[in-house]
Amino acid sequence: MESNERIESILIENGLLDYKWISPKDIIVAHWVRIKCLFGCADNGSGTCPPNTPSVDECDSFFKEYERGLIIRFSKFADKDAYPSAWSREITDKLLTVERDIFLMGHHKVFLLNQNCCSLCKDCSGNRFDCKDKKKSRPSLESFAVDVFQTVRSVGFEVHVIPSSPAVMNKFALLLIE
Repeated sequence: MESNERIESILIENGLLDYKWISPKDIIVAHWVRIKCLFGCADNGSGTCPPNTPSVDECDSFFKEYERGLIIRFSKFADKDAYPSAWSREITDKLLTVERDIFLMGHHKVFLLNQNCCSLCKDCSGNRFDCKDKKKSRPSLESFAVDVFQTVRSVGFEVHVIPSSPAVMNKFALLLIE
């Protein structure tokens, strides 16, 4: 597909070299992921996290509206207790640029699920209505109930739980394209 080649060149132009195509039908959505967001995640309640996201069933239906997607991996040696926020914001900016460029190609439904919970503002309002940057805020895969481990493994990425820190941390984003 000519469109895929152009999209891949946009990724490369933005330094996003570690990616794989996926059929959105192969994205694994699971209730256990939402439960872990609700109980155990410090970002729960932020503007792009549950309860400010669609239900698990709505998320599952949402993915079926797309024909293809790109899973993009980011790796960083870091201490998980001192998350590299500046690095994450830089990646978000690149991903939003790529999303916009794909939109301008004529893919009006393109949508980014970010590699991390939204961290654009240091003091999140905690709801979508009062979000200070609605144009740039995007949910993470986990906030849309995606079983990231199984989904990224299905396309050939290796991913493991990090038992100790510091260590190489892998983060994943998803661009959905009609």
